[in-house]
Amino acid sequence: MTADAGRIAIVLPRKEAFARDRFGAIALTVEAYVRHSRFRDRTEILGMAVAAPRDPAMFRAIAPQDAWWRRRNLGFALGCAAYLSKAPPRHIDVHNRAETFLLLAERFPDAAVSPWFHNDPQGMRGAATPAARQRIADRAHRVICVSEWVRGRFLDGVARRAERVVVLPEGFDTETVTPAAKEKRILYVGRIAPEKGVLPLAQALAQILPALPDWRTALIGAGRKPGDDYGRRVGAALAPVADRVALPGFLTHERIMAEFAGAAIAIVPSVWPEPFGRTAMEAMAAGCAIIASPRGGLPDIVGDAGLLVEPEAAPLATAILALARDEAQRAELQRRARQRMVAAFDIRRWAALLDDGRAQ
Repeated sequence: MTADAGRIAIVLPRKEAFARDRFGAIALTVEAYVRHSRFRDRTEILGMAVAAPRDPAMFRAIAPQDAWWRRRNLGFALGCAAYLSKAPPRHIDVHNRAETFLLLAERFPDAAVSPWFHNDPQGMRGAATPAARQRIADRAHRVICVSEWVRGRFLDGVARRAERVVVLPEGFDTETVTPAAKEKRILYVGRIAPEKGVLPLAQALAQILPALPDWRTALIGAGRKPGDDYGRRVGAALAPVADRVALPGFLTHERIMAEFAGAAIAIVPSVWPEPFGRTAMEAMAAGCAIIASPRGGLPDIVGDAGLLVEPEAAPLATAILALARDEAQRAELQRRARQRMVAAFDIRRWAALLDDGRAQ
């Protein structure tokens, strides 16, 4: 260990559940960084109360200071401030909430307070304008972005302190998954939502599965609400090949990684600009040949270890069919995907860099 980083507090977004059965990309990222930090024993994760935290030893349930005249995020931020004031930490990391960052930076002027942006800052309350982002950059110890795409969006119109804006990806412990014998299976994991490109994927699968009789596919994830119109449209598109497509709904992270381990091909057909694209990273770590859209941060993840395809039915159908029929190309992309994740995205590398910054 170099220098003493002091006490570290990590503040989750109010709606981010740090639970065994409910979690998002932010919770998984925070957990991975803390588990591989040399300062783990002095780190706390602050979030809303859950029945079964992912790691009870490091989790602190925060009671919001809610009142009818306050927004709920503000009430949660005030609850965090009240808890931290009992023993002010040396470092405070605030994930994906610009206004919470500003409040805690004001309340704890002697702390190194850093916001993490997992989504487009320009679509976030408190960071939408260049002036707002400049205010954040001026006050932050560091501004941490999960991809170069997010960093570029933050720096758009920011005139000062660009050196404080750095990239730390949503790193993944590549040793927790071992690619298994690959089955002829195509996998999608994510919400059944328009921005994720599930409908054009369903249309592509309906076109090609009749020509691939020994292949199966699964779309893992839930819709915005049961029986929503988009989900019905996806189901209608898949109707001609319904016996070849599994729709298991939500699965635990452990189950998802087991599915990736045995799948030959994974598809990430996002229509919107994915700020990072954790699903692509996890699929590649599990040795899947990846087909992803060239949007947002996905090209940064995929690099030259996968295929970038526009999220439309025709190009998706062409790419999936060609890859399913070409065993040699599929095996090469599987090898390169795993190799890229181990070399560039394993959490140990990035957690060490984060620790080094805290120890300075």
